[in-house]
Amino acid sequence: MRAALYLRISKDKTGEAEGVERQAEDCRALIDAKGWTLVETFTDNDTSATSGRRRPGFEALMAAVDRRAVDVIVPWNADRLYRTPADRLRVVEACRQNGVSLHPVRGTGIDMTTPNGRMVAGMLGEMAWAEVENKSERQRRANRQAAEKGKPWLTGPRPFGYDRTSGTLVEHPTEGELVRQAFSLITSGASLKSVTRMLNEAGAHTSLGNEWRHNNVRVMLLNPLYAGLRAYAEMPPLGSKETARSRPPAEERQLVPGRWKGLVPEDVWRASVAILRDPSRATNVGNFSAVRHLGSNLFRCGRCADMAAAEKRSGEPVMGVNYTNPRRSGERGHRIYKCKRCHMSRRADPVDAFVSTVIAARLDRDDVADLVPTNRISSTEVAALTHEAEELRGRISVLPDMLADGDMTRDQFTRANRRALDRLTEVEAALTRAGGSHVLAGMGGPGTGERWLTSEDLGWRRAVLAALAEVVLHPVSTGRPKKGEGINPDSISFRWRGDS
Repeated sequence: MRAALYLRISKDKTGEAEGVERQAEDCRALIDAKGWTLVETFTDNDTSATSGRRRPGFEALMAAVDRRAVDVIVPWNADRLYRTPADRLRVVEACRQNGVSLHPVRGTGIDMTTPNGRMVAGMLGEMAWAEVENKSERQRRANRQAAEKGKPWLTGPRPFGYDRTSGTLVEHPTEGELVRQAFSLITSGASLKSVTRMLNEAGAHTSLGNEWRHNNVRVMLLNPLYAGLRAYAEMPPLGSKETARSRPPAEERQLVPGRWKGLVPEDVWRASVAILRDPSRATNVGNFSAVRHLGSNLFRCGRCADMAAAEKRSGEPVMGVNYTNPRRSGERGHRIYKCKRCHMSRRADPVDAFVSTVIAARLDRDDVADLVPTNRISSTEVAALTHEAEELRGRISVLPDMLADGDMTRDQFTRANRRALDRLTEVEAALTRAGGSHVLAGMGGPGTGERWLTSEDLGWRRAVLAALAEVVLHPVSTGRPKKGEGINPDSISFRWRGDS
């Protein structure tokens, strides 16, 4: 008889396929004892049979059965071949149609061509599936209990910035400070590109040893773990069409104070989430120039400002970016700032150069720090809000038990739960507003202007410019400028923040 080996192990932690090798030794010994001929081996290493993901080895085996290339399938155990009822029915039907039997090493042979054989396969399969479901429920219950107690995840790669010690998380000696720098950058207006560059230039790697990229930096900055919070959402039950990816994002899940110390305060983490979830951060959506030019949608039109003042109305549309007509050589024309209302335009390159020089000079002064708002929420108030948020989350978590124990009616539960949720929403919003770092904080003094001029983070440069001044472009005489003629300083005005 022509025998086909099927080998599978759900998790291969070492990546050395030692588990499937042990299965293969036992299966080959059975084939030799039976006097069968091994024609092909199919392997799915480190592959679950219950996740719903495609198993290449299993699919190849089914194809071999359909073309009648084998007479008997030899797995180490039947549940190595199929776990879910759908896979079991598929194997049973394919074997019935093509006269193939099943002979596992652990267990008796099953003749799929007979009704009794298919009945035995069904009974054994249902028993195996019941054990899978029971195991899944135990795991889900254990995960829920660990989350309710604020225990960290202790499986999978360690979170960057932490070490796992004695069943908890402790700050990594060098990575912890890099995490704080990353949060400080993003909440002060820097881009993910700048945060990624900072981590890579510091010689840091992810917990898996890879170079930092925008996507994993974003995941890190959205993770409530760094604020000392444990996020939990119930895993979908086996057989559900809902996947783990369809669960709500971490910041919208149940949050419980963790048993480890956060690297950043909760208000800073919430400010980071608000920034990264802001739809306006999406690049190349609606207005390509919004993130490509210094003054796009930032500089204002002086002609419209004068007209608005004369007519005693508000005005001053922002200047968008456009290009003059293409040259005869086919090259693109000059970049210009163009008013969206009156269409007054200015050559963009000399404007950007002049504005950059003025802003850099302003940044070199020591009084830049005076522009940072002083009416921000105090650290004492932030601590009080954080403590209140913890109490509200604890109250919300015990309300279902009080309802189940008969300590309150359903109406009382509904009212208490709603009040607590509404207040928690208010507290979390206040923490979000408090967590942002002002873009000018810590800036000012010699060298600051040069750092701003040479920065590759255009979003941060624009944020600094907007925090310092409002730039107004005024019309100039038409015609081509004379050779060597510079920009007229009077054609650009600066309304400095903080000036009365």
